[in-house]
Amino acid sequence: MAAGRMEQQRVPVVVVGESLTSLGIVRSLAGRGIEIHLAATTRWCPAGLSRHARVAIVPALDGRPLVEGLKALARRLGRRAVLMLCGDRQVDAVNDHRDELAAFYQFTLPPAGMLRTLANKATFQQFALEHGLDVPRTAIIRAGEPVSAALRDLTLPLVIKPADKARVLTGHAERAVRVHTRAEADAVAARMVASSGCVVAQEWIVGDDADIYFALFVCDAGSRVAGMFCGRKLVCDPPDVGSTGICVDAGEQSATLVREALRFIQATGYRGIGSVEYKRDRRSGRFVIVEPTVGRSDWQEEIATLCGVNLPLQAWLAECGLPPEPPRPIAAPQAWSASLFHPRPALPEGARLRDAWLRLDDPLPGLHHYLVEELARRVLRRLGRLLHAAPAPARAAAAAVAVEVETVAARKARP
Repeated sequence: MAAGRMEQQRVPVVVVGESLTSLGIVRSLAGRGIEIHLAATTRWCPAGLSRHARVAIVPALDGRPLVEGLKALARRLGRRAVLMLCGDRQVDAVNDHRDELAAFYQFTLPPAGMLRTLANKATFQQFALEHGLDVPRTAIIRAGEPVSAALRDLTLPLVIKPADKARVLTGHAERAVRVHTRAEADAVAARMVASSGCVVAQEWIVGDDADIYFALFVCDAGSRVAGMFCGRKLVCDPPDVGSTGICVDAGEQSATLVREALRFIQATGYRGIGSVEYKRDRRSGRFVIVEPTVGRSDWQEEIATLCGVNLPLQAWLAECGLPPEPPRPIAAPQAWSASLFHPRPALPEGARLRDAWLRLDDPLPGLHHYLVEELARRVLRRLGRLLHAAPAPARAAAAAVAVEVETVAARKARP
């Protein structure tokens, strides 16, 4: 190995977050001679239990406390590490303090204003229309505006969701909801506006979960693509509007998705790690943007690594000023699953289904997830059914405990 490359190999990585996304990044970088640190508030999270990462406790995963925690970690390391983010709250914190953190870390993000534009569903909708990107017909509703009038011109069914995802992540707003009637649309939109201040209502794109595709990519500081992978969802959790449950390579649609993703990258001047989710309209065959993921790795990022396109590694190489590595040949098609309990759809012939949690060479994340977190959730659900006929105080106490367990588990799993 050349001396310059050996020197670059000493650049460590700090992965920020406690979600399954973090675990995928850690495993993607393992075995490459890269020192991997995980910034988290607890060791008891998916990546924190991996044998491939060293856990560094930070006081919080958002805002000023995260920034101070990252600075303290950098001082302990004594050198600038490559920073990789796994959640929207972390992206917001780093974006707001990027000049301050640039003295301590190497990272690439879209320009601050562009990042905010892309991260908000309302401002992204306007940007997409101005730049000729395909998006669903959408109404944007803000606090104080009449809901029914805003929705009148849209064709049912609709998907209604808060414009600012941060409100969802902090538990102050609900996730996307699919509605089928005018009365339901008005009620859901009014409820969401009251909790989040601004919502977007989009016409439903005809198709099911298997019509949802995505392009994952890494761009260097000059907006040149260092790596790209296109995939297809087979299962969403919950169906229609949820996160990826099972996904595979995009197959014959990959070339079209690459072209669409390059249009997005060119229009935004994108830099760093990101992705775009699309849905293929079954009536027209057109790929319509559902939403971008900005400044961080996506939930199902590891499917790319399993298929031979190691995007976290490409991002690390780009930060070190090294050329990208070519895709690694794989022996058989790969499928990625976020849970053992998802229904098994038909997979491509010969595909190997890989659970996101369980790995023989890194067992603790999977054992903890299924034997502790999943078991606790299932026990509480069963307890809830048993207590359904119990006195009101007992039902209330059990419900409070169940909500707390679900919230903690979701925080550790989701980006």
